[in-house]
Amino acid sequence: MEDYINIARRIFDGTRYEASDEDVKRLADNMILLEKRGLGKLNKRLIDSTRGIWATIAEHNFAVILASQLCSKIPINYEPDGLQRPPDFKVEIEGVTYWIQMKDLSKLARENRQEKIIQKIKEAAKKITVGKFFSCALSYDFKEGCLTELMNFINDKAVVALKEESFLFTGKDNEKAEVKFWSPGSMELPELTLGCAGDLDMVEIIGQASAQIIQSLLNAVGAFNWEADASNVNLIVMEADNKRDINICDALFGTAYFNFLGDKQSWSRKEDGFFADSNVSKKVVGVVATKRKRERDEEISFLSPEEVVSRLSFQEKEISNGMTPEEIKKALEWKSPGPIADYSLILYMNDRFKYLLETIKRLLSFDKIVYYNMMPMGKSNFD
Repeated sequence: MEDYINIARRIFDGTRYEASDEDVKRLADNMILLEKRGLGKLNKRLIDSTRGIWATIAEHNFAVILASQLCSKIPINYEPDGLQRPPDFKVEIEGVTYWIQMKDLSKLARENRQEKIIQKIKEAAKKITVGKFFSCALSYDFKEGCLTELMNFINDKAVVALKEESFLFTGKDNEKAEVKFWSPGSMELPELTLGCAGDLDMVEIIGQASAQIIQSLLNAVGAFNWEADASNVNLIVMEADNKRDINICDALFGTAYFNFLGDKQSWSRKEDGFFADSNVSKKVVGVVATKRKRERDEEISFLSPEEVVSRLSFQEKEISNGMTPEEIKKALEWKSPGPIADYSLILYMNDRFKYLLETIKRLLSFDKIVYYNMMPMGKSNFD
């Protein structure tokens, strides 16, 4: 076990992600599991990775799901021999061959790359003598060389910004940032203070989230040189932590639009979805979206709501203004997952292959099955 701990730590050391001891142990445990299941080839791929390591970790995590859900007598092959461009996984169960191609849409690596930029924005803002809070979300392609230009923009807007007014910044190389300002209320701030920051998925802002997903999936289809049928089930699995379910539905089934007739409302889909493509519809049985599950912060869970509030920083107190202690505890006791985490699985079915649902269920257990005529409501995600 100790050797795998050291190997896992070296893997993380080769990234910009600051892994906790728990991250390291989870990866080590997963490597041991895959070695026992004959997937040493995937372990070696991860150890040797110098580029694209997060895509390999996505494959590694999914292999763990397969190994955990399938009987130990069922072989799982990684990049099987004999094919010019083999799919990532091949699994055979009771005369059915499951061919699985992975596609990583996760933003984990991007979040880590931008963490240093966020810290520099936070420090630079302290030189701006405007007593307000601000939030800053960066596009995926935001570069450190654009910081001076962004800080000049923030400085100009901070003085004139109204309460909760937001501004969209565009840099010389089309980098973008969304900046929002708000008053500290009764609190006095000596300088501009970063209240929260994050990742701005600019594909969402310009209305091309679905197009990005489709293009990524079209790249994955190239692994299947055969049509799917009852004996050959072709699936694409994508990490979709930063994708809303509604965007995935639009990408796969077609863009949803609403019809109004008097006071009655209905909705339909355009024929621009991934499954509508003639080169895809006969090849891909379904798409599996995986999302890391949020994890409970055990330290916070044992505290009373009042104790949680007493530990808040003054920025956190201002941000949570108006929330009850119970609401604050509920919001904080669930933390964002790390790179090695439990996953929820949603299967998006190609209508052409609905008859194969029970066959697919022999491979994996799903949290939800989604069809053409379904659409998430609320926060654009399925409950």
